[in-house]
Amino acid sequence: MSAPDTNTDARLPAAPWVDRSNTKLAVLAAATILTLYLCYLLVRPFMPALVWSVTLAVVTHRFWQWLARHVPQPSLRAGIAVGAVAIALLAPVTFLVYFSAAEITETVKQWQSPDYQPPWQDRLAENPRLAEAWNWVSENFDLPAMAQETAQAIQAGAATFFSGLAYTAVQAFLTLFVLFFLYRDERSVLQAVRRLSPMSDQETDQVLDRLRNTILATIYGSLVVALVQGALGGVIFFLLGLPGPVLWAAAMGLLALVPYLGTFVVWAPAAIVLALHGEWVKAGVLVGWGLCVIAMIDNLLYPVLVGNRLHQHSVISFIAIIGGVGLFGATGIVLGPVIVALTFALLDIWRQRTSDIWRQRTSDAAAVEAG
Repeated sequence: MSAPDTNTDARLPAAPWVDRSNTKLAVLAAATILTLYLCYLLVRPFMPALVWSVTLAVVTHRFWQWLARHVPQPSLRAGIAVGAVAIALLAPVTFLVYFSAAEITETVKQWQSPDYQPPWQDRLAENPRLAEAWNWVSENFDLPAMAQETAQAIQAGAATFFSGLAYTAVQAFLTLFVLFFLYRDERSVLQAVRRLSPMSDQETDQVLDRLRNTILATIYGSLVVALVQGALGGVIFFLLGLPGPVLWAAAMGLLALVPYLGTFVVWAPAAIVLALHGEWVKAGVLVGWGLCVIAMIDNLLYPVLVGNRLHQHSVISFIAIIGGVGLFGATGIVLGPVIVALTFALLDIWRQRTSDIWRQRTSDAAAVEAG
């Protein structure tokens, strides 16, 4: 009697889906996806710092190149660059926060006063029709109570804002910390990106160039223009003697970031208030300044600062910014357009690759027919 064949599995045909190499590849892919997701969870709390550090590195690259010609030591050069960036950012932010907080505090104190009356009531009393309309509003709405409720809401919002300053300070420190190493290890970082990229070096450089132009266009075309518009609004408020010029300058700067809104949301009501006070000249100056200077500065500065860097339709840019802010908060101002730009860059690469394959196949078919 022959011994039983214990190697019967070797004689069975392998199932098409049972392949050791394919199984290993699937396990490796799953492990890679899992670890990438876990890395995303680890990085997510630091996403604002990472985004703004990369943004600052891109925006200040020319300054970094100029500094490289004068300071040969990489670490010292990176420290000087980070210090310069910190001073350039923290000085105006500190000024803005301090004076805005002082103006908010003074406004809240006035509104919470039991004797507070809207300052334009005397002027309305001189106009019978407006006085009649105002009396109707006063009879149907408790304006002093509404003013105090608004003041309490502002106080609550201010408390939340200042409680978030600690988080902002930590993110700012992390931003400068990461920025130091981006400066110092610039070549190593770019080489690592090219090494890990599944694309060719030429395609990777193409994508990086697209992202760099998008970041520059977003910062110059959105943030810088908004800062200039807010500053111009604060200047005219100060010259006309309107209260809270720094606070309203900050508000106009933030509103200037929102497409299809803008600074007129602040200066137009202010012009109406001036007109109700009988300050027709000041109201006219404010309207003229808003229409001819603040509104037009966008059309003047945007082409100069952005140029041909941003190859996106205005509707796409609007969706990218608003959607980015909705998903990522303030970081979305940069991250939203960057994600859209990355998507279009990858689609362009796919288009180029498929067109090359189609061209090659067409050429091969023509050669076969000719032969």
